[in-house]
Amino acid sequence: MADVSKELSTNENDREQTILMKNLTGSGLLSATVVGIRWERVTVTFDVKVVFSEEADRTQPLVFYAVNGAFQARAVFRQEGVEGDLYTVSLNVTNPGNARCVPTGNYSMVICQRKNMLAVAETDVPLALRLQEFSRNFLYGGKARRKTYAVTFLVKEWAETLPFVMHILHAKDAGMGDIYAPAKKKPSFMDQQKKSITAKKRKYAFKLLQDMYDHYRKKYRNNKKTILFLYEANYNMASNLRAVQKRIKERGLDREFTILEYAWFADMPSVYNKSERLEHQRALAEYLARANIIFVDNYVPAFTRMRLDLEHTTIINLWHAGIGFKAVGYSRWGHLAASAPFLAHRVYTYGVCGSRQVSHVFAEAWGINPERVLPTGMPRMDKYLDPAHREEKTKELYETFPLCQGKKVILFAPTFRGNNHPDAHYPFEIMDFEKLYEACGDEYVVLFKMHPWISTPVPIEAYSDKFVDVTSYPDINDLFYITDLLITDYSSCIYEFSLMHKPMLFFAFDEMQYSISRGFHHDYRLAAPGKVCNTFEELLTAIREKDFEIEKVEAYIKRNFDIIDSGSSDRVIDWFLLGQIPEQYVREIEARDEEMRLMAQQLDFSLLQTAPSVSDEADEDGEELTEEEGEPSPSGAQGQQPEEGANGTGEEE
Repeated sequence: MADVSKELSTNENDREQTILMKNLTGSGLLSATVVGIRWERVTVTFDVKVVFSEEADRTQPLVFYAVNGAFQARAVFRQEGVEGDLYTVSLNVTNPGNARCVPTGNYSMVICQRKNMLAVAETDVPLALRLQEFSRNFLYGGKARRKTYAVTFLVKEWAETLPFVMHILHAKDAGMGDIYAPAKKKPSFMDQQKKSITAKKRKYAFKLLQDMYDHYRKKYRNNKKTILFLYEANYNMASNLRAVQKRIKERGLDREFTILEYAWFADMPSVYNKSERLEHQRALAEYLARANIIFVDNYVPAFTRMRLDLEHTTIINLWHAGIGFKAVGYSRWGHLAASAPFLAHRVYTYGVCGSRQVSHVFAEAWGINPERVLPTGMPRMDKYLDPAHREEKTKELYETFPLCQGKKVILFAPTFRGNNHPDAHYPFEIMDFEKLYEACGDEYVVLFKMHPWISTPVPIEAYSDKFVDVTSYPDINDLFYITDLLITDYSSCIYEFSLMHKPMLFFAFDEMQYSISRGFHHDYRLAAPGKVCNTFEELLTAIREKDFEIEKVEAYIKRNFDIIDSGSSDRVIDWFLLGQIPEQYVREIEARDEEMRLMAQQLDFSLLQTAPSVSDEADEDGEELTEEEGEPSPSGAQGQQPEEGANGTGEEE
C-alpha cells in the first residue's frame, strides 16, 4: 500500500516540473457558463452549464481549475455531480485540497481535459445581475485584529462577453477608525515597554520550543513504531485515547510499539513558575520529537506555533465528540471569534468519524480533506456498547442514585453558553423548576448533567426528592443506560444516546440567536432526532403528552453510523498503526493527493494570455499569503505562525 500519510512536496525539484497547458479555448470544442451559485458555510457551489461540440471528446473527464491573474492554478473544484449538461462543482475556500486558504487573487474558472484548456467560464446574464448577492466577507480573529477574508464574484470589465471572475482578498484592518469615537489615551512609555517586553518573551518562548523540537528531532529522526498519546492535563486522558491505548496493550502490541503519554497544560503560565514552565516546554518538545505516530483528541495550541516534521510523523485526531450541531473551527468562519487562517487542526494526517456521510463535517471544521477523515467509529463506543459493561454500570448507578429505582429518568444535559471556558455559563433563570417538579408527578425523576465548564451549581436544593445534580459524575455515557428521556439542546451527547433507541427533547430557547452567533452544521430542526421546543412551557407540554417525535432517532442513527459494534479501537489500530486502511479509502486519498501534487508542479496557464476571456495582466496578488498575513510561507512548511495574538483557542464540542 502506498504511504498516503506523506505531506505533499513543494520543494524546488517539483517547481521545476512545470506543465505548460495547451490553449484550445478558441477552438469551439466546449463552452461553459456559470448559471448558479450557493453557499454552505465556507463552501461555495457552482452550477455550470457545459456544451460540447460534435468534435469534442466526451470520454475524457473534465477538470475545473481556479486560475489567478498570474496564470497559476490555485485550486481544483470538486465535482459534486453531473446531470445532463449541468455540472455541479464546489470549492471550500478555507481548504481547496492543500490545507490552506485559497490565496488572494482574481480567479477565472478554466475547464480542462488533461493538458488541454477547453474553455474559460462565462456568466449567465440573469446571474451576472445578481453576483454581489453571493459575495461573502468572513470575519475572524476577534475585535482586536479585525481581519476579513473576502470572496467577491464579478465579471471582467469592458469585455465583449461576461467572463466569470472570483476575487479573493485577505484583508487586514484598513485603519479607518470611527471619527466620532473618543480618542484613545496614548499608552505611557512604561506601558509600551512592558508590552514590547511581553511580546519579545512570547516570541522567544515559541522560538525556544521550536529549537528544542528541532534538536530532539535530529536525535530521534530514525525512531520507528513510537506512539504518543497527547492530551490536555485539565481533563486527564479522555475516553477515545484511553480506549485505543488499552486495546493496544490487550493485543500485546505494546511489545512491538513504544507507548508514550504526555499531558499539555492550557493554563501552564498561571500554574507553574518559570523553571517548571521551561521543563514542561522541553518535555513537550522531546515527546513530540520522539514519536512518529501521535494520537490527540482535542485542539493542541502548540501545533499552531510549531513546524512539525510531518513527512515522518503521522497525527491522528480521535476527536472527543461525535457529530453534533454546533459549528467549530473553520465552520465558524464569518464570526468575530473565528480562528486564524492557519491553526493546529491543519496538521492532522487523519481524523476519525462514525460514518462516511459525515466525514465532510469534521474535515470542514479542521481544514483538512474529507478523504482523510475515515469511518473507523469512535473508540469510546466499544465499552459503551459492551453488554457486560452496561449491566455493571446500570447496577452501580441505581445504587449511587437510589431515587431512580422504580422511576423513569429524565437526563437534562445541555451545552454551555458563552464563547469558551472563561465565560461558560447556563441561564438557569429561564427554567421553572417548580413546574418541572410538578410535571414529573410520580413517574419521573430528573438528573442534571451540566457541561464541565459550568461551575455554578444547579439551583435545585428545594426539590431533592426528585432532582439530582450529577455534573460531577465522570462519564455521561454511563448515565444513558438508566435514562428514559434525554433533554438537551445543541450538545453532541445525542450521538451516543441515539444508540439507546430512546426519545429526546431539544430545549432550544435561543435557537435563532445560537444559529446566527454560533452557527450549525445542518438545519437544526431537520437534523434534531426529536421534538424541538423553543419555550419551557412547550418542553413541559411535550413531557406531559409524551410528544417526542421518536421516529427521528432511527433516521439519525442511519445517517451517522456505518458500523455499530465494539470494534472501533481495533479499526483505529489496524488502519493507522498496522497500515491496513481499506483500499477504497486509500484510492480516494491518493486521487486527491495527486491533484495537489499536480498543483505543486506549477501548472502553467500562461497561454491563456491570448484568450479574450482572461485578464491580460499578471496579478501579483496571486501569490500565497505571506507569513505576516497569518499563513505559512510559500516553502510549503506547515506550522508557520500567524502574527502574535491570532486566535489559537480551541473549542469544546
